[in-house]
Amino acid sequence: MIFFGRIASLATANAAVVGVFTDIPILSAYAFWILVGAYFLWFAIHRLAKGFKPLLIASIVLILVAIVGVFVDIPIVSDYAFWIMEANYLMIVAATGTVKVDGKGD
Repeated sequence: MIFFGRIASLATANAAVVGVFTDIPILSAYAFWILVGAYFLWFAIHRLAKGFKPLLIASIVLILVAIVGVFVDIPIVSDYAFWIMEANYLMIVAATGTVKVDGKGD
């Protein structure tokens, strides 16, 4: 069974990281926002594994700090907003439960 949302989110996040390291016309300019979109796409189609409520709170705090850091000059956060968002994305991907074929998950 193929999960289009999972593949689209991972491909979008990987494209955003590639856009940071290479000069791709539109992708490089909007890599942060593309990664935010990949985060919301992943978060919309997956559920967190049971027992990860503190992780959900940490994820929400990190995304808010990263987005605010783009608009407001926060000493360390503004310089590394993309990488804070990338760490947040990887944390959320690692925290999601696996999906079994019958659709019930963990």
